[in-house]
Amino acid sequence: MPTSGAVAAAPGAATAAASYRYWTNELVRFADLDLLGHVNNKAFTVYAESGRAAFLQQTGLWLPGATPQTVIARVEIDYLRELNYPCALKIGVRVLKLGRSSFTLGLGIFDGDSCVAAVVTVLVRIDSVTHETLPLSANERERLQPYFAHAG
Repeated sequence: MPTSGAVAAAPGAATAAASYRYWTNELVRFADLDLLGHVNNKAFTVYAESGRAAFLQQTGLWLPGATPQTVIARVEIDYLRELNYPCALKIGVRVLKLGRSSFTLGLGIFDGDSCVAAVVTVLVRIDSVTHETLPLSANERERLQPYFAHAG
C-alpha cells in the first residue's frame, strides 16, 4: 500500500472532495488493522459498502423486502494512502454513469481532506424474485440525477 500518495486514481475516480455530491461518515475500527498496524485492504471494501448502502437508502434504491433490488457487478479500488487507527472517515458518493439497468458510482474515502482510496462500483437493478435485470425507471433515474458527477 502506497504511503506517499504518488499513485494515480483510475479514470472516473475522483480525489477532490468537491467532486462528491453525497456524504456519510465511518470510523476505522481497531479490528480493521492488519499485522503491519495499518488498515487492511479488506476494510476499505466495508467503508465503501457503508457509503454505498447509505446512498442507496437515501435515494430509495434500497428498500428492505422490495422486489426491485440493486446488486454489485463490479468494484475497483485504488488504494492511495495508508490509513491508521483511530480515524474518522468521510465517504463521498457520486453517480458517474446511467445505463439501461445499471449505474456506476464513484466513491471517495477521505481522512480529513486527504482521499485515501477511490472506488468505482457498477450496480445493476434486478428483480429479487426472478433474478432478472430490471431497467432503471424514470423515477429512479430522477432520484439519481442530483448526484451525477459534473464534467470537468
